[in-house]
Amino acid sequence: MPGDGPSTRPADRPGNGLRPGTDRPSVRPSLPGLDGGRPDRPDRPSIDDRRASLNDRLDQRPDYRHPAHNRPGYGWDNWYDHHYSHHNHWHHGSWHHPWRPPSCWNYWWNRYPVLTTFGLTTWAINRVGWAFGYNNYYNPYVTPSTVIVDNSVYDYSQPIIMAPGETTLSSNPADAPAAQAPEVSLTTFDQARNDFYAGDYTAALKATDKALTESPNDAVMHEFRALTLFALGQYQESAATLYAVLSVGPGWDWTTMIGLYPQVDIYTEQLRKLEQFVTDNPDDNAGLLVLSYQYITAGHDEAAATELERLVALTPTDPVAIQLLLSVDPNATIPEPPKEVLPPQPTAKIAKDQLDGSWSANRDGRSFEMDLKKDGTFSWTYSQGDQTQEVTGVWDVDDKGILAMEMNDDGVMLAQVLFKDGKLDFYMIGDTEGTPPLKFTKG
Repeated sequence: MPGDGPSTRPADRPGNGLRPGTDRPSVRPSLPGLDGGRPDRPDRPSIDDRRASLNDRLDQRPDYRHPAHNRPGYGWDNWYDHHYSHHNHWHHGSWHHPWRPPSCWNYWWNRYPVLTTFGLTTWAINRVGWAFGYNNYYNPYVTPSTVIVDNSVYDYSQPIIMAPGETTLSSNPADAPAAQAPEVSLTTFDQARNDFYAGDYTAALKATDKALTESPNDAVMHEFRALTLFALGQYQESAATLYAVLSVGPGWDWTTMIGLYPQVDIYTEQLRKLEQFVTDNPDDNAGLLVLSYQYITAGHDEAAATELERLVALTPTDPVAIQLLLSVDPNATIPEPPKEVLPPQPTAKIAKDQLDGSWSANRDGRSFEMDLKKDGTFSWTYSQGDQTQEVTGVWDVDDKGILAMEMNDDGVMLAQVLFKDGKLDFYMIGDTEGTPPLKFTKG
């Protein structure tokens, strides 16, 4: 079935050598069924359990290892597992090397070992920063034309976590999450993968768009959509979709992607067309992004770094391009690195009851409301124009002023807060964009 295809990579270095092939399977894979084999999401711990977990991690006890935090990347990977376990029958994993923080951001990890305690990666931090509205999000590949399917709009100018239909961010912290994606969207998406395997990319795109109307926040479906657009040679549209995906997490591994093809020669031919497009259009940002993504997925990090260096030179302040480059070459030179915005060291201990209550802040045309409740739950709302985003979850703070706010879908905002004269300066720990702090006042 799609997802269990050939594993041979196209050439030792993309663009060189013969195109290797594999024998076509003698039996055409059947459409995967929905036989109940998709694992449910695990039950959510109680509010008290979640608060205890936050407290233990803030204490940085070396012997503490919660079962859910056993591997690096908890801040992104656990969220991913909770949302996308229904793809496990064909999705085999994602890029592995980007989990380490690039050396240019070591100042955060060196000063705040709590980042390691929580297992946070730069992807996890970026996602949380956008969910809370702390950082601005901009997708440079979105064109004026908007993709509209069945009266639903895919707004790739927003990260996928902000897409319409998300409910977990603002739900009651005590509520259990939904077990799986809608059956209709999964069935339609299975058909999309079957169409892709058969080489009918137009039908695959149509079915994927239909599935996304039911599951608009499913990053796996969006990544598949980007692959379909790549296969169709629509690189600008593919880049717009990929950018939204890569903003919140790493891409697929090679086994996952090549398993969607009946033989590697088909993929290799599509890759050669993209390589020729980039050769003919050396300053096309979309082509460079899609080609870099393909190289990383195929394990050709050196080739990816070459293309990403060109992309970063063209877009020197793009955080996604910078992060991708540093993931394959941690020692790469960034022409315009983000400035360091480190908070001052706190001069006095902070008691939890000092933070209880409602706080408000304004910055760059955005308004923020933070309500830290005595029962250990929180609500956070930010507004800009006619758009509002709400996040809820549980919170705790240590006496050093490190505030931990765990969202309902497991992402964690860590902030250094400085309290003085009833005012609160809020610095997101690990911020890689040089964003100034939020300045909250009470009441």
